[in-house]
Amino acid sequence: NPDVVADKRVVAIYYTLTNAEGQTLDSNRNGGKPLTYLQGAGNIVKGLEKGLEGAKRGDTLDVVVSAEEGYGEPKDELFEELPRSAFDPSMQLEPGMMLRGQTPDGMAIQARIAEVGEETVRIDRNHPLAGVELHFNIFIYGVREAKPEELEHGHAHGPGGHEH
Repeated sequence: NPDVVADKRVVAIYYTLTNAEGQTLDSNRNGGKPLTYLQGAGNIVKGLEKGLEGAKRGDTLDVVVSAEEGYGEPKDELFEELPRSAFDPSMQLEPGMMLRGQTPDGMAIQARIAEVGEETVRIDRNHPLAGVELHFNIFIYGVREAKPEELEHGHAHGPGGHEH
């Protein structure tokens, strides 16, 4: 059936992501474009890809993804203690605040402040959803066969996909 989500097919979905407490974390439903991905290529979290396998165009389904099959569990090595002096003294540092910066070699990094002490600031570079059970409500908007170059590149192209 060409309408079934299966490997090597490009799938377009609308989703709402909530946590176990029911708080909305992300959604593309309010006037957003569908998210388009290549099934089987690891473009989306593993647990969601597994949960959508075999669903059909037009289906609405709920998929619960464990932290392990989502963004993983938080890793201790991604926590770091920085001296308070590394931050602009005028910055109001608070736990939960997101920081954006660059590594010395120019890689963009994002971190969350875990704790603020007198002398040190503990930052967390884990994905913000590490350790979180993900609750997806999905509407399958479209399914089509992938084009050869999409298979070669490992992702969807065109509207809602990847432009080269």
